[in-house]
Amino acid sequence: MTDPEFALPPDEADEDEPPQPTADEVLDQLEAGSDDYSALRALTDIGDGQLTRLMGIWPRLEPERRRDLLAKLDQLANEHAVLDFYRIHLSALHDPDAATRMLAVRGIAIEERPDYLHLLCAQLESDPEASVRAEIADVLGKWVVSMEFGLLSDEDAEELEVALTNRIHDEEEDEEVRGRCLEALGASSEETVGELIGESYEVGSHRLRVAAIKAMGRSASETWLQILIFNFDDDDADIRSAAATAAGALLMDAAVTPLGMLLDDAETEVQLAAIEALGEIGGEEAERILTRRQREAPTTEIRQAAEDALAAAQLLDVPIRDDAMAEPDFEDGGLDGPAL
Repeated sequence: MTDPEFALPPDEADEDEPPQPTADEVLDQLEAGSDDYSALRALTDIGDGQLTRLMGIWPRLEPERRRDLLAKLDQLANEHAVLDFYRIHLSALHDPDAATRMLAVRGIAIEERPDYLHLLCAQLESDPEASVRAEIADVLGKWVVSMEFGLLSDEDAEELEVALTNRIHDEEEDEEVRGRCLEALGASSEETVGELIGESYEVGSHRLRVAAIKAMGRSASETWLQILIFNFDDDDADIRSAAATAAGALLMDAAVTPLGMLLDDAETEVQLAAIEALGEIGGEEAERILTRRQREAPTTEIRQAAEDALAAAQLLDVPIRDDAMAEPDFEDGGLDGPAL
């Protein structure tokens, strides 16, 4: 039992703070038509009864309100790791509104659970809206990275690869969906994926060629670097921009000087892609180029981009201190206390 003499005084801030609404009270507000989303954190780990009630309210909400609700839940989950609204996002995966489904897909992507992977692979094939399928492909790209680190079972990895590959090979599929699937799969080191990237680059449509270039950047393989640099001179700005971004993703010093030449490109989007890529690679030469560009930038947008990229590059120079590996200072007593 705590001695009253040593009991801590109540937090004065807590005394002034009103009690937080319960999940049922938040549902009452939604049902009454309130657009005050300040207490939505009460819906974390929502129970069965409350979820059933929410799904009864859900169809009566306008699509815009459903989207706003999911967007706010997504923001809260990203800001506070302990909050989990996965049951609400899962229930919204089959909302009749495509934009709402896209937000639901983003919401369940925060935590990579195998059961989510199965759901998304199935919906990648079945969802009637191409924009939703493209969103799913982007999210599945995170699982491809996990697969490369051995974080997926063999069965889950195979399901993921088959789902993405099937969409790429389906010539009746929307070009944007095929492209996003190829970009997602780019992080895989499988030889068949490299062959698919090469084939799409050589004979694919314009969208697939852009996707193949982006996939090269996600591959972490230096074998693609010369192809990417070659495309810095392409007539198409989308190709040049994608090649610059991909070269930055490979994090290779050999790309720095060619990227610096893109800072004089006629298209702003290409310049911005090259600037960001230089910031990702870092190093003395990249910092020198970015410093000059920041000083000589023709527009505020370019100047700000160069400033941000330079800050990112300089951050790479900061040594990581491992205090656990620091040598003990024996002159001050070291491990045995003060010196005599």
